[in-house]
Amino acid sequence: MKRGILKSKSGGFTLIELLIVISIIAVLMAIIMPSLNKARQLAMGIACKGNMKTYTFAVAMYLDDNDGKFSNADTCYFKTTQRLQPGENGVNDWLHLRWCNGDINLKDHPEYGGTLFSYIKNASAFICPTFKRLSRIKSDDQFFQANAASLKHYEPWYNYTQNGYLGEKGKYSVLSMSEVKKPATTFSFTEESSLVDTAYNQSGLNDTYMIPGDTAMIDRWMAAVGNNPKLIIPGPAPEGVGTFYDVIAGFHNAPSGDPLGGRGNCAFLDGHIDAHYRKETFYLAYPK
Repeated sequence: MKRGILKSKSGGFTLIELLIVISIIAVLMAIIMPSLNKARQLAMGIACKGNMKTYTFAVAMYLDDNDGKFSNADTCYFKTTQRLQPGENGVNDWLHLRWCNGDINLKDHPEYGGTLFSYIKNASAFICPTFKRLSRIKSDDQFFQANAASLKHYEPWYNYTQNGYLGEKGKYSVLSMSEVKKPATTFSFTEESSLVDTAYNQSGLNDTYMIPGDTAMIDRWMAAVGNNPKLIIPGPAPEGVGTFYDVIAGFHNAPSGDPLGGRGNCAFLDGHIDAHYRKETFYLAYPK
């Protein structure tokens, strides 16, 4: 073999040397990329917890200003459940599309703000950065699928929702902080996913509140587990009691191929933030 095939006359790299370098870079990238992805996910999770910490302060201040009574989950973000003008003109089922209607983003339209908004308006964000990245894939929530074509400006801008059992009078709901038995294990806000696994949840993110089930559903669940709320778990039998309305998001540290199988962050009434699995949804929402 002639010397010129191994090394160029100009003293540069030969084709073989370039291929070797490219192969080494490819191997290094294969080693490094998982670590970089893990670091990125960790950073987004930390940012999400920082966002949610603002909600703990907001809830505490609201309670202090309102004799310990919770805001209503229906109007915690928005001043009305009626159509907001003009941001929701022409939007079908506007109430279930507010989370992704960029024309009513409260950062740009504080005039739409509800009872709790004045306390959370200084939050750096109302949305988890992980959720924001995942929401590039459109929601498979039933309401979104039926009505999203009417949206003029698709922009997911919040995914933190209030515990639907707070701020209501009912058999399983409470109106005030004094009625909450365990603030350290009851969340005020949690994050939801826009994705649906029909064995576990009927809906994805579609409103301002998180509610696992209504009174009749809870009655049935309680009877099935001997009135032990810790045993009320979404999903098929024998472990689960059936399908919930909503479940805690599972996109943080989710296993490959199961975007609901990880954890979602929760802001608890004692002020701390922690991540939990969807199977813990009811117990952590249940205020009594």
